[in-house]
Amino acid sequence: MLAPLSPPPMLGKRMGAVLVAALREMAGEARALVLALPRAPGAAQELSSAMDALPDDAQRRLNALYARWQHRFASIAEEWSRRMLSGVAAHSTAQLSLGLKDMAERLEIQATMASPRVRAVAEAATAASVGLITRIPQQYLGAVQTAVMSAITTGSGLERLVPYLTKKYKGDARHAQLTALDQVRKASENFNEARVRALGAEEYVWLHTGGERYPRKLHQRYSGHTFRYDDPPVIDERTKERGKPGDAINCRCRARPVFKFTRMVQ
Repeated sequence: MLAPLSPPPMLGKRMGAVLVAALREMAGEARALVLALPRAPGAAQELSSAMDALPDDAQRRLNALYARWQHRFASIAEEWSRRMLSGVAAHSTAQLSLGLKDMAERLEIQATMASPRVRAVAEAATAASVGLITRIPQQYLGAVQTAVMSAITTGSGLERLVPYLTKKYKGDARHAQLTALDQVRKASENFNEARVRALGAEEYVWLHTGGERYPRKLHQRYSGHTFRYDDPPVIDERTKERGKPGDAINCRCRARPVFKFTRMVQ
């Protein structure tokens, strides 16, 4: 039985750090934009709703900010999706080579890279990663735009808007870090599944991994049990979704492939 296959160490954290750094810079520019908007005089320093040109001007500035950062995050998505797949593939090969070092099947590991299943997994992982990363500026700046326009319309003060932007950034930064970790885990699990199935594995042992604040009791019950890749168990009791270890959001469980050698190696 092969040892459980794990995601590349630190890859998700490095990816998350890059996303958070870009998000921090984008949030800083958005905050500067808000502070630069014309304000009505007075102690409250309210945004002037009396200036007819202000909504259009704010919209124009936000649109320019969004276009610039959409391009920046698209570049990050392309680079880090490529790095993620490269890292996952290299780590998978190293783990499989070590685990199968005494088996003749190790000679077939590189060949699995060209299998249709592996190619499909790589394409799906790339699309998912790119989609999530490129949505970051849309989600953050979309909320900023809504808040700014609301402030202009209602005449609420900057003293309320700026703290909101800070809170929004912190929440989005945490989400970006979790997204990076989750994407690397999912890509790794799907990549490893495709390769071990190409090598002949039909089953895996579910291994529950601790460390979650609220462990999934269903996943704890599955630990140590054997399942088929083509007949996964229910992983969410509420939605009845089926899947393998790592498919649920932030699931850190792992699969240990089971190889059954029923023929003599010639």
